[in-house]
Amino acid sequence: MLDFTLESALVEFLQSNSALVGVHFFTSHDDEEHALPAVTIISKSEPLTGSSEVFRADVSLLIESEAHDSAPKEHAALVEKVRFQFVNRYAAMTAINALGKIHIYGYVFMPNAQDVGGTRFRTTLALRVGYGAV
Repeated sequence: MLDFTLESALVEFLQSNSALVGVHFFTSHDDEEHALPAVTIISKSEPLTGSSEVFRADVSLLIESEAHDSAPKEHAALVEKVRFQFVNRYAAMTAINALGKIHIYGYVFMPNAQDVGGTRFRTTLALRVGYGAV
């Protein structure tokens, strides 16, 4: 349940940014057809040792674009727009926490992955997030 709450808060945070207008956002729990360009947020959480209130999540932001509708440079620009939302940690955490769904204590970027599959460009931005329930 907390994974869904975390994913939903991150979707809401990203949707609120005007630089990402036209991008479709999904959580790992959405089973509808993904319209592209899209960002799908997937998290896997576990409690920190000795705590039932603080969790660590590995979060993947899967960014996808149609390869026949956009050039690699356009996809790379979209990836940077998404990444930029998390560069200022203080501002991002403040905005996410203000939503009142979850409390982010901190996060770090992890190594990214890129893939081209069939007709899609795919880039995964990875974060490790420390958070708790509100």
